[in-house]
Amino acid sequence: MKDAGHEYIIFDNHMHLNPKGRFLEAVDMFLKAGGDTFNLVNLPDNSLGTEHYYETLYERTVSMSRIIREEKEFDLPVTLGPYPLDYFRFEESGKDPVEEMKRAIELACRYISEGEANAIGEVGRPHFPVPEKVLADSNSITLYAMEKAADLHCPVVLHTDDLDENGYRLLERLADQAGLDRGMVVKHHAMPQDLSIETQIRRSILASKSNARIASLSGKPFLLETDYVDDPALGWKVIPPDSVPRRAIMLKSELENWQAVFSQAFRVIPIELFGEEKFQAFL
Repeated sequence: MKDAGHEYIIFDNHMHLNPKGRFLEAVDMFLKAGGDTFNLVNLPDNSLGTEHYYETLYERTVSMSRIIREEKEFDLPVTLGPYPLDYFRFEESGKDPVEEMKRAIELACRYISEGEANAIGEVGRPHFPVPEKVLADSNSITLYAMEKAADLHCPVVLHTDDLDENGYRLLERLADQAGLDRGMVVKHHAMPQDLSIETQIRRSILASKSNARIASLSGKPFLLETDYVDDPALGWKVIPPDSVPRRAIMLKSELENWQAVFSQAFRVIPIELFGEEKFQAFL
């Protein structure tokens, strides 16, 4: 564990781990590169049946968070929720996807209420064209997640298609309808160009070199994420687990205004979303 008293929290806003994959090796990669902590998001598992699916998935995720706290000695936020593409699994199995996924949100809320998790997600809608009914149902599930998040005063992490201004306005309307502060809505896997859109919704940018540079030059606040997927067959998907701390080193060496970028991505926004207590050891 790093010494307490850092000015910034080198924070990856979206990482998936797998107890059958690299798991703690991936955590070590992140830490050795200079990372402090990350948001652990549950990883879908199509090898599981639909019965008790979320009970198994959530308990696996929470169990990993406990192991990390014990063995690596740092705290981390946990995000639980029904992945939007789960809709099709339930549909194919003859179950009502909306009913099943709303139940999954309720189960995630129980973990949050008990202090075992901190956010609902990733929820939302598929990232590819779908029939109107699927889109309407997905928006209904998203609204339900936002309503529950408003009750718990916790963030919602969204998985969606790439958004234009109209897409962000829809998310704002849903948040307003749910009574959820727009600043507690996180658009996961946002594009750097999204930062040109004026909105209170948080943008979490994939931490590639080009994305980090473009986002930093925008002058707008953002989070960085790897969306690391711990795949036993491939080692990883998306980008490696040490990418966020490596981008931090890069930005610090390249930017005159790196403190302003770090202040938002690595302190202000994580604390506003997950609470100062979650990061106390790093401050």
